[in-house]
Amino acid sequence: MAKTINNHKLEKIYIPPMAGVTDLVFRRLIRRVLGSYSQFVRLSTEMISSKGILYQTNPSRMRLSDDEKEKVIIQLFGHEPDTMATAAKIAENAGAAGIDINMGCPVPKIVNGKDGAALMKEPCLAEEIVREVKKAVKIPVSVKTRLGWNEQNKNILDFALKLQDAGISSLTLHGRTRSQSYTGVADWDYIAKVNNILDIPIFANGDITSAEKAQIALERTSCHGVAIARACIGNPWMILQTVKHLLGETYQEISPREKLETALIHVELAYEDKGEKGIQALKRHFSKYVSGLDGAAYWRQALATADNYLAMTNILKQALQTLT
Repeated sequence: MAKTINNHKLEKIYIPPMAGVTDLVFRRLIRRVLGSYSQFVRLSTEMISSKGILYQTNPSRMRLSDDEKEKVIIQLFGHEPDTMATAAKIAENAGAAGIDINMGCPVPKIVNGKDGAALMKEPCLAEEIVREVKKAVKIPVSVKTRLGWNEQNKNILDFALKLQDAGISSLTLHGRTRSQSYTGVADWDYIAKVNNILDIPIFANGDITSAEKAQIALERTSCHGVAIARACIGNPWMILQTVKHLLGETYQEISPREKLETALIHVELAYEDKGEKGIQALKRHFSKYVSGLDGAAYWRQALATADNYLAMTNILKQALQTLT
């Protein structure tokens, strides 16, 4: 299933950066759920500001555990080639398996700073950034981007060719424009057009919400792999199910008990890592953990208002006690 580029294994499934989600704790949880199947999944840090790395404004985002070094991608955003190159070198020295450059984030505070998807409006600058980062590091350099700025400016075909010429090792392509953000339907057919003109591996991204959809996306686009993002929030089993499905193995649906037991593990890992501060970062996951339970709305509300480790663990244990 995996191939190598510059002596680095490239997996079939990529879990791309998500702010407040793909931190060290969630990556640990994913590896725990995957077990031996971790070899087929490519993990990334949260998206990190290149300037933030230089000035160490949020060093925890780049933190890799010892068993993650040379296995996890560090994703950077920025628009200054020299700064990006310096930050990439720091990330490489910290143990990154590769550098992923964000050229697709649609969030206003990112694009207003000329970063993320705003780089699609400046393809020559985007190309220069890749070339400078490539010069600075020996590890693979990839890019995550979109179809274009808006429907009238879908420039991904030319944009992707420039990035390939600049030397990227792979491309993760979200099948929406920046103006769509996360609305509408991801255009897998357009991703297929891009895949047809490039020689490097592409990961299809957007609307990969189940193992079966991952298979359909691969068949529709002929891409090397898929990127699973929002669908794995509070649902790390979806990643395992997708790996097994693509390997031709059967998989089981996850029981409510297993969801709650995993939620408790998630709380423990977060508390061990960051104390009470780590608990607050979990709430985005918990509506998924309690889905399918009797009284799910009650448990969802209870978890949303829990403001400390003890309260959250007590609620989860109470929910477990209601299961027969």
